[in-house]
Amino acid sequence: MWTRLNVRWRVSAGFWLVLGVLYYLDEGVGLLPWGLLACVVHELGHLAAARWLGGRLEQVSLTAVGAEMSVAYPRALSYGEDTLVALAGPISNVLLSGLAWAGQMHILAALSVGVGAFNLLPIVPLDGARVLHDHLSPVLGPERAERWEMVISAVLVGGLVGLGTILMGEYANLTLLLTSAWLLWGVVRRETLGWWREKKRKRRE
Repeated sequence: MWTRLNVRWRVSAGFWLVLGVLYYLDEGVGLLPWGLLACVVHELGHLAAARWLGGRLEQVSLTAVGAEMSVAYPRALSYGEDTLVALAGPISNVLLSGLAWAGQMHILAALSVGVGAFNLLPIVPLDGARVLHDHLSPVLGPERAERWEMVISAVLVGGLVGLGTILMGEYANLTLLLTSAWLLWGVVRRETLGWWREKKRKRRE
């Protein structure tokens, strides 16, 4: 951990592992730098929206499931405001894609759209799951909304794992299987963290 400009940074071993796998898969193709640029712009979009709502970035964690930013707000965000922050990342990717296409950088344009669209999937820990939670919470309550969020995530990830297995068997293509495995880890990690938080809360009581 190190501190710069009052922002704490944490980089896990899992992040380096995922980056190494991506580098290995990208060898000779050259898509990784453009993909990383699209991801950075995506996170900057989230940060810009958070700052506009008065948020202050406290920590950036680079983990096996991507970048996670801890932002402190002067007040609790409404569900609509939280949705705005969640959608700011994909919107930034659309804007980057338009600029890249105009500049004849078609690979960057395609990757940026792909990053934005991928993050709109309603699967934990992607932005789509956050938007889903914000829309379900006023109707079902936060706890029931989170349970439904996890159920939907598990069903979709299970389908992607099955489809990825079929594609691997038929075409020897590992891309979807690896992606779905990454998403599965995100779902399991979220569920595990939730279980530990609940256990600690009961101990305090």
